[in-house]
Amino acid sequence: MPGVTISAAYGCGGAIVAPAVAEQLGMPLLDRAISSAVASQLHVTLQEAEGAELKRSLVGRFFSVLAPLAGGVLGAGTDAAPPDADLGWDDADTFREQAERLMKEAISTGAVILGRGGTAALRNEPSVLRVRLFGDVERRIAQGAIVEGVDESTARARQPEVDAARRLYFRKLYHDDIDQLTYYHLQLDSTVLPLATCADIIVTAYRALVPPAGDPPSPR
Repeated sequence: MPGVTISAAYGCGGAIVAPAVAEQLGMPLLDRAISSAVASQLHVTLQEAEGAELKRSLVGRFFSVLAPLAGGVLGAGTDAAPPDADLGWDDADTFREQAERLMKEAISTGAVILGRGGTAALRNEPSVLRVRLFGDVERRIAQGAIVEGVDESTARARQPEVDAARRLYFRKLYHDDIDQLTYYHLQLDSTVLPLATCADIIVTAYRALVPPAGDPPSPR
């Protein structure tokens, strides 16, 4: 099953790089679940996201915000759980299983997946290139302001909130660290490299990993 998963920290331009990769490869794009708006709704703090224990209220907020987002993941018309619902690990497992089903259906004919824990969900798929976009925090804030069309003070407030929400999403569903190096084939500092160059590098790497039918595989 061919495809590319792209994981991006706040301000790394994932929302620009991923569509560019999808366009070059002629694949559909499945977008991320944790946007700035969602992170703001979750009101995730660094302390909550980095703590060993998750408060029930936080878990409830997490799933009540994500459930209506999922659309095809949880099914159209699925009601969001109440903010203080007693949601535990079984709910995380159900959400993960259904999200993974959607992602695997998408890559059955080729897809680019931004976020959604795709790097963990598809880590055992040999024809899926897994990419991480990263960068220095100050450069990410500056680039985030440009990408989102907001002032720098807004981007500075969003950065820890968005990064924390994405870490929480990954840890809650996959019990691991989103920055774990072994998840990724390729890591790019997209605050130093131009975003268009990052897209080109990803496309080149994918074509080396998954050569067109009839072409001999590249030596490894």
